[in-house]
Amino acid sequence: SGKFGEAIEKFRSILLSIPLLAVDTKQEEVEAQQLREICCSYLVGLTMETARKELPKATIEDQKRICEMAAYFTHCNLQPIHQILTLRTALNLFFKLKNYKTAGSFARRLLELGPKPEVAQQTRKILQACDKNPTDEHQLLYDEHNPFDVCAASYTPIYKGAECESAPLSGAKYLPKFKGEVCRVDRVSQIGKSTAGLKIRRKVR
Repeated sequence: SGKFGEAIEKFRSILLSIPLLAVDTKQEEVEAQQLREICCSYLVGLTMETARKELPKATIEDQKRICEMAAYFTHCNLQPIHQILTLRTALNLFFKLKNYKTAGSFARRLLELGPKPEVAQQTRKILQACDKNPTDEHQLLYDEHNPFDVCAASYTPIYKGAECESAPLSGAKYLPKFKGEVCRVDRVSQIGKSTAGLKIRRKVR
């Protein structure tokens, strides 16, 4: 039912507890790092989706921005069941905007994840309509073929090879202009601050 506020609080609570762990093995350390990455992906995605839902929809520019943010959400590293939800949202929004080519791409990605039969059937119908007219009416700030991270402050893409800053605790990525500010994801670490990293494994004596 999309209780995003509650989910954001829980993911942030887990993220903030990770540096307090004391683990004994390399494997446990790796798992803690993976948990941190999962929390960061969900926090960036959920905070962006919350912001997207609050945006005005009056003008075509408003609608384009809403579509861009929905598209970025599909690139957050989520569980397949949640990825399907992001792709359905983006597919519907892009179809309404008459960006049929990109909508078709979302439809294909969705079908690859093996959704429920009724979702798959509906998606195939939309894909057929998109394939009849595979064009995009509006140009958006979104390149699905170029890997990117989402800036956790501006909710815009940071494409591979572009300059960026990271938050030391969450690992969230930011455009260089946000260096020195407090991380929007963990709300405690300083963006761009150089640190020793996560040290949670006990030393063997």
